[in-house]
Amino acid sequence: MTTEYAGNPDHPVFLGRQPILDREQRIVAYELLFRSSAGRNAALIEDDFAATSEVVVRAFTDMGLASVLGDCLGFINVDERFLVSEIVELLPRDRVVLEVLETVEITPKVVARLSELKAMGFQLALDDYSETRPDYPDALSIVDVVKVDLPLVKNGQLASVVQHLRRWPPKMLAEKWITTSSFRHAANWVLNCSRAIFSLSQRF
Repeated sequence: MTTEYAGNPDHPVFLGRQPILDREQRIVAYELLFRSSAGRNAALIEDDFAATSEVVVRAFTDMGLASVLGDCLGFINVDERFLVSEIVELLPRDRVVLEVLETVEITPKVVARLSELKAMGFQLALDDYSETRPDYPDALSIVDVVKVDLPLVKNGQLASVVQHLRRWPPKMLAEKWITTSSFRHAANWVLNCSRAIFSLSQRF
């Protein structure tokens, strides 16, 4: 992960960039993350709306989109409050992917908003897919990407998860693989499907 500083020196804010790779391990996107210090691999976030707002301001105002993303897409974490706000509609829909946090309950209101944003031209992602979430299928026909957190998948269950997700249109994004061997393990199942991308190795 790369981290860049922006803002007032008295109140520093850092923007984390988590690379997202395609099947050939080429960077195709970055997940943009709020960081309170340069040394943190994970942020202590108490307010998802405020954290997303900071990312938007730093990435699209202070730093400039080109310097942060280059030619890549930017994944931005959004909670329900940000999702339904008018602020989200100001984002460049051809450059961002709105990633719905796992804390968001997929209610009829959220599904309607996702459909609305999709019609506006936004790309959408669903964070931390789980077969135990009965509300997730309501969004799977709308979103463009669904993220699978590999450490949360029980041993031997990855094939089942992938097979289930193949019923739906979204690309699968495997995240938190730690080593090259774990990348290959995921690839054995996921890369058989062309709709697959990967979040770069990250430890928590």
